[in-house]
Amino acid sequence: MLAAIVWLYLGTNALRVVSYFPQIHAVWRCRDGARSVSLLTWASWSISHVFAVLYSTQVVHDLPLLLISLINLVGCSAVTGIALRRRLQWKRALAAAYAGLAPVPTGYETR
Repeated sequence: MLAAIVWLYLGTNALRVVSYFPQIHAVWRCRDGARSVSLLTWASWSISHVFAVLYSTQVVHDLPLLLISLINLVGCSAVTGIALRRRLQWKRALAAAYAGLAPVPTGYETR
């Protein structure tokens, strides 16, 4: 039974790693400031993976847990970082539009 749990844990987390790519791709292509992405949620997940890395190295000394936690940390941090970048680009574009230096960014009218 324990072996089955280990393999299911590894399998579901391997699938979760793959699931980051569509989100990373969507946020990368986003031109409206990634308004549909919750920075608080993704940042909290990133922070939880930092502590999972620490837990796996300092408490249980478990290499598979460490590797999974590191990969999840990279995936969550990538989404968080790209979304934050898009959000800042959006805010700069809005500020330039309000100052009359640039047109209103596409998508603002739908808000």
